[in-house]
Amino acid sequence: MSTDAPSRTPMPDEPFYHRAQSRRWGGLLLLLGLVWLVFELTSRSAIFAFALVEEQVTTPPQSFSVTRVVVRGLDDHVTLSHADGDQVTLTALRHGFGWNSNAARSALQRIDLQVEQQGTTLHVDVQHLGGIPILFGRTPYADVQLAIPTGTSLDVETVSGEVRGEGLRATGSLGTVSGPLVLVDTAGDLGINTTSGDVQIRDAGAGLRIKTVSGDVRITGASGALWVESISGNLDLDAEQAAVLVLDTTSGDIRASGVLSGEINSISGDVTLTLPAASDLNLYVTTTSGEIEYDLPLRDVQQDRRSLRGVLGNGQAQLKVTTTSGDVELGADS
Repeated sequence: MSTDAPSRTPMPDEPFYHRAQSRRWGGLLLLLGLVWLVFELTSRSAIFAFALVEEQVTTPPQSFSVTRVVVRGLDDHVTLSHADGDQVTLTALRHGFGWNSNAARSALQRIDLQVEQQGTTLHVDVQHLGGIPILFGRTPYADVQLAIPTGTSLDVETVSGEVRGEGLRATGSLGTVSGPLVLVDTAGDLGINTTSGDVQIRDAGAGLRIKTVSGDVRITGASGALWVESISGNLDLDAEQAAVLVLDTTSGDIRASGVLSGEINSISGDVTLTLPAASDLNLYVTTTSGEIEYDLPLRDVQQDRRSLRGVLGNGQAQLKVTTTSGDVELGADS
């Protein structure tokens, strides 16, 4: 009869079970290390400490007598500025990158800038042609610069690129997908649309309509009528002059300050307002499941757990704030 002891099933706290878990952790750490390495190499535009060579080609300035401008690009840069005259002026700079000058010039050939005037419409289309992409580092792109006269209609869209503008007094729309949109001193019946891209506007004038999906909005120096809708993004607004607002967020917080009136609505986000104590405002706040707090010199106050009414000054303007599952905090500007 055998005297060997019967085999014993390992218990979960013994090293037998720890080996598989250790392998999983080791694989995860290795993956994180590779991701970090790729990020470092890409962000520094270098591979194994060798910097990429950049080549540039400038497109000479061209002027067009048009009333509408259409721009399409991928991971390109579009810069819009105000033109004093009545003509649209276009300049462009193409950027190519490679291991050496020949490779960088070859990358430049993959950027085709197509410019065509059809009647009173100017079409600018940045085409990215086929080729073997660089494993790490920057891909070729075009920097398109346009001087825009007052009243011009715009239709600008980029994917993974950026749009910047200053001094615009235009109509139409500007849009990005996975790219930032930055404006300075801009007004007019102009739509601003981004998906997975942030919007920053300084000195925002009346007429702008802003809509973002998965992007934050930051506006400073707001004045006049503004409309903002944000889905899965925060909204931060400072009004230096009287601003008439329509603000809507879904799953995003709202922070606004200054001389405000209009409507502010949030479904799943908090609302924080800082108002001048000397405002002339009729205030109405409601919430479905949030809380309301205020530190303002209100008169004629009517308040319960889910609503607040009150008057600042002579109550000339109206401000209505509504939240579903977000808190509302009202404070006075010091």
